[in-house]
Amino acid sequence: MVSIVIVSHSPNLAKGVHELASQMSQGKVQIAVAAGVDDPENPIGTDAVAVMMAIEEVYSPEGVLVLVDMGSAILSTDTALDLLGSEIAANVHVCAAPLIEGTMSACVAAAAGMSLIQVADEAHNALCAKYELLEQAAKLPGAGSIGIDLEHEVSGDELEFEWQVKNPHGLHARPASAIVAAVSSFDAEVWLSCNDKRVSARSLNGIALLGVRKGDKLNFIASGNEALSALEAFIALAKKHFNESVEEGTAEPPRPTRRVTTHQDGRLSAVGASEGIAIAPLWHYRPSMPKAPERDFLGYEEEWSRFSRACDTAQRDLADLVVRTANAGSKSESEIFIAHGQMLSDPELGEQVRQRLKEAVTIEKAWEQVIEQTAQAYEASASEYMQARANDVYDIGRRVMALMTGETGQQIVLDEPVILVAVDLTPSDTAQLDPEMVRGIILEHGGTTSHSAILARSLGIPAVVGLSGIMSQSPEGEMAIMDGSNGDVWLAPHAEQLDNARRQAEELTRKREQAQAMAMEKAVTKDGLALDVFANLANLEDAEKAIHCGAEGVGLVRTEFLFTDSEQVPSEQSQYEFYCKIAAAFGDKSVIIRTLDIGGDKPLAYMPQEQEENPFLGCRGLRLCLQHVDVFKLQLNALLRARVEHPNLKVMFPMVATLEELNQAKYLLNSCYETLQHNGIAAAMPEVGIMVEVPAAVANAGLLAKEVSFFSVGTNDLTQYVMAADRGNDTVSYLVSAAQPAVLRMIKQAADAAHEAGISIGICGEMAGDPKLTSTLIGMGIDELSMSPIRIAEVKQAVRETDSIKAVDTAEAVLNASTLKQVMSLL
Repeated sequence: MVSIVIVSHSPNLAKGVHELASQMSQGKVQIAVAAGVDDPENPIGTDAVAVMMAIEEVYSPEGVLVLVDMGSAILSTDTALDLLGSEIAANVHVCAAPLIEGTMSACVAAAAGMSLIQVADEAHNALCAKYELLEQAAKLPGAGSIGIDLEHEVSGDELEFEWQVKNPHGLHARPASAIVAAVSSFDAEVWLSCNDKRVSARSLNGIALLGVRKGDKLNFIASGNEALSALEAFIALAKKHFNESVEEGTAEPPRPTRRVTTHQDGRLSAVGASEGIAIAPLWHYRPSMPKAPERDFLGYEEEWSRFSRACDTAQRDLADLVVRTANAGSKSESEIFIAHGQMLSDPELGEQVRQRLKEAVTIEKAWEQVIEQTAQAYEASASEYMQARANDVYDIGRRVMALMTGETGQQIVLDEPVILVAVDLTPSDTAQLDPEMVRGIILEHGGTTSHSAILARSLGIPAVVGLSGIMSQSPEGEMAIMDGSNGDVWLAPHAEQLDNARRQAEELTRKREQAQAMAMEKAVTKDGLALDVFANLANLEDAEKAIHCGAEGVGLVRTEFLFTDSEQVPSEQSQYEFYCKIAAAFGDKSVIIRTLDIGGDKPLAYMPQEQEENPFLGCRGLRLCLQHVDVFKLQLNALLRARVEHPNLKVMFPMVATLEELNQAKYLLNSCYETLQHNGIAAAMPEVGIMVEVPAAVANAGLLAKEVSFFSVGTNDLTQYVMAADRGNDTVSYLVSAAQPAVLRMIKQAADAAHEAGISIGICGEMAGDPKLTSTLIGMGIDELSMSPIRIAEVKQAVRETDSIKAVDTAEAVLNASTLKQVMSLL
């Protein structure tokens, strides 16, 4: 039998739900509770370990359904599943149904012996009856209704029994659950019919949808091998008035009032992705569909054909997302995409499109109208869960519209400072944000090394990621506080919380202004050790900003932007001119240019790659360049020519794993140099280094260090490869931190190999820009840090506050830590 786990912030709420559920299932179902935290002064919250223990307490191979109330309950449950391991987690389903109604329905279904999928379906449908009874099913002109057609013709081979209901309150939850329990075990199709509607007698929600009141005629219908037995069981139950006294009174039950349960202090916790405190109203960002183009109607068949092709492509994309997310261990996300596919294939949706096409409306405008009206119908619902489904409708609409129009962009324009709340942001979304108007970012998805988080840090915008469900929990326009350092979010904060947050924000601003005032000065520790603080950049605008921010050189020029911004391979001359301008901007200061790093999440149309099951473990970086030698030689030639005029220019190869790969790249560089010389073209050999970003490079560091002039650790990729955790996968985001002990030990191993070979080592990943880690990195022997220009002043200040001798002790303590939590507490 399927078991139930209730996860709630409130122990009292969970206790009440548990009591109701036990009554409904007559004690047949195993139910466990994980509610509150072990803090007498503030017991409201959730604990992942408690959730894990609750699941273990009632675990059944037939499955466990977990019902959660909000926010961090979902986060705690996700963590609990990770702690339990894949074998148990595979039989656990986390349900988005409303806690009270969902638990009632689920327990009745479980007591009836239904499967985990059926129990989950019952829980998800728990609100349908409430919509019917409260007459709140949202309807808009032309949009159809959101509900279920329950009309059905009775066939001749069915047994039927009619009963006039005498129960004072009709068939409410308790008698309905008694019916489900009585008839579900028989090998028969069992139905109830009333008021011209017919529903399954196995469905608590279906029975509730009938809205049976005292005096109504109720028909029980059965067919199949044990139809007669099922009929007899129903008749016996009906004669007992479904285990309820008919003398309880005749007053109508009061209509339920809607209550919103919030955290005691309004605080939710997730992952801090970009430091800083923001205080502002919340603004929900929902990427809108591309606008329908103004064009002539091409005829019904042609318009429908366009729509069908787009839907087919969208379904293939969704199916691919289902497989990819499931393989990545994100079962809940894969189910989202399954649901999107089902919504897209809904015949009612297609029928509404057809009706508009018959009125000579172009397919884009027809689709726009159908999606908007359907989404509005969801948003008009009294249920937060149903309101949240509007996001799914918009997402499907945008996906199909983008395929029909080829336009996906959207501008974010604001007229007042806000905290932006979204499910997720693409890099293009984040890049267009104005830090003056977007004071903070809160995302339901993402990790600390996702592109959106990296861009937020580069813009200096505080960010919190991985706060599942925040879109449905946070009313737009409500004042909020967020702390990007630790991932805390306060919804509807009170006056004292606002005052504390403002003081902290002012203190952070003061420290930043102090650091900025000294940004142009050299970064030297208290005991006189100088550290190079460089910038990562991609274009000349970045170069100017980096110089203004106090950069003492460039640790990483991302040349792939030259290639991605072009529809064809950039010419040797255009590359040469770009490299010269970047190098000239920094005079005699070191400028390290990374050769083309394409592949994985950065493909190029004119450098076609075969489809790879896991592109991040495939042909990317130097591997791809060695397969496209003609393109690679253009870049090497441009770099060799630029080096003549700019001796400060250095070259770095990405994604090096083996000595053979490095030797091939160096051979090509030497070959290009000799060819240029032979042709009378001035060229000069630069210093050559490599990116250390795969574990193999660390293992081979001793050999590789003898062949190059410097190492630069790419901690973003190194972290995801060492931890075997995709930095874009929300379910493993807790693993994706460069401060993980395993990652720190890898960096130390590379640093020791570099110094033994007499070469320098730097860090150019996001880790370099975290002032909390500066002292530790100095203690580990790092010679250079390269980061987003906006982080330079703070990191320089962190260097000045460090004693390099004491930093060695700090680093040793950190390297001996066993867990990320221990590392962060030491920092």
